[in-house]
Amino acid sequence: MLTIGFIGAGNMAQAMIQGWSGNPEVQLTVYSPNSGKKVANELGITAEDSAMAVWLKSDLVVLATPADQLAATAKTLQPAILMKPSVIVASVLGGISLAQLHEALGAQLIITRALPNVNVAVKYGYTALAFDKDTDPDIKGAVAALFLEFGRTDELAEENFGAASAVAGSGPAFVAAFTESLKQAAIKNGLTEEIAARLAEQTVAGTARHMIQAKKTPLTLANEVMTPGGSTAAGYDVLQKGDLNQLVLDTIAATMAKNAEFE
Repeated sequence: MLTIGFIGAGNMAQAMIQGWSGNPEVQLTVYSPNSGKKVANELGITAEDSAMAVWLKSDLVVLATPADQLAATAKTLQPAILMKPSVIVASVLGGISLAQLHEALGAQLIITRALPNVNVAVKYGYTALAFDKDTDPDIKGAVAALFLEFGRTDELAEENFGAASAVAGSGPAFVAAFTESLKQAAIKNGLTEEIAARLAEQTVAGTARHMIQAKKTPLTLANEVMTPGGSTAAGYDVLQKGDLNQLVLDTIAATMAKNAEFE
């Protein structure tokens, strides 16, 4: 039985807990001074009374506190780290590098940076992983296998985490906004709100699944849906004249710029 402990119980921690729940080979536990017990009760896992207790009971610890709490958390954990240095750390702290994590927690620890998105809660997420250069390949594989339960995962260089965060981390909000726009367009053209919501949500979800399962690129699927000179092509032309690509580029650039302020 593998025990995964969470220090921090915010939205991302909860999404990851949901993603790993139901795995009979994984036991989950959490500590958060404000919401740990509440989250544990809601999600059906155990709660600990301290970060130290989580560390000592875990094989892998997910650091999911606010980034500015790293120093305080590391100080609290030092006695536990000395007692059990074999624990693997997976940090989801935004903007905190592997070097900073080692400086705070210890050079000897095995640490990975993980960048999951909220879709991991339904096992259809994306996670970027970054490891130290000297991390044992077997440990890399074992950690990656755990995150593969959430959906897709890739090992990336840390310098690529900014782009991955903006596209995959923030992307669900942007996709949700586009879905809402489809819904509102349906309502304005006579559909009820309930039907419009179902139509928009299923269209977006189904399109994503179609591309993944049929291994089609977005443009391939778009061209398959469109008949030259047809109604879909007419709508697609409006998107292109509105420079959708540039709008998305500007959206990602703004997201990355804001993220950089916290690094």
